[in-house]
Amino acid sequence: MSDLDVVGFDVYGTLFDITGDDWAAPEVVAAARSKQLQYSWLVSLMGAYRPFRDLTRAAVENALAVHGAHADVDSVMEAMLHIRPYPEMAAALESIARSARLAVLSNGDPESLEALLANAGVRDRFEWVISADEVRVYKPAPAVYQRLLDRTGAARERVLFVSSNGFDVAGAAAFGLRVAWVNRRGAPPEGVGGRPEIDVRDLTQLAGRLS
Repeated sequence: MSDLDVVGFDVYGTLFDITGDDWAAPEVVAAARSKQLQYSWLVSLMGAYRPFRDLTRAAVENALAVHGAHADVDSVMEAMLHIRPYPEMAAALESIARSARLAVLSNGDPESLEALLANAGVRDRFEWVISADEVRVYKPAPAVYQRLLDRTGAARERVLFVSSNGFDVAGAAAFGLRVAWVNRRGAPPEGVGGRPEIDVRDLTQLAGRLS
């Protein structure tokens, strides 16, 4: 696809594998991840923005309390700065970067995003690291996707946004972005919002489609 100037990536679940967390039993970790998203939507709807790292801590604490489990929350938060990238990530980014400039567009707070990307050795791949913190509302709010256009200065039709999260794909496509869905589980599209232009199973397949 030679008609692209910028490829923007979601981070959690798209570039980094959030399914490998082992700080508690799988059901506790899953509950924390679900609550993390719920909190992001809740504060967005309430107009009561809080940084994503604060929401993450609150979600971990809630999941532990609900399940009667125990973990050192500070250690959990530190571990989230060292999440394992998908094994194909580095090579895929290298390939895609040959034909487009790369950006990150994430709900994550700026400091955590910078640390996570640096720890994985890929920070220098991205010309822009864009956080929802800049507009003080979370995906799938249109203002977050507009920020990708504002920061990069690219025309909407020459930007591709990449995410593995169904709600993010639906929101970005509804906003009018061209979207690639890294659909690792072969899930059906969401029943509301927009549809992706590209549906692939992993980042390697995406890089092949874009080369």
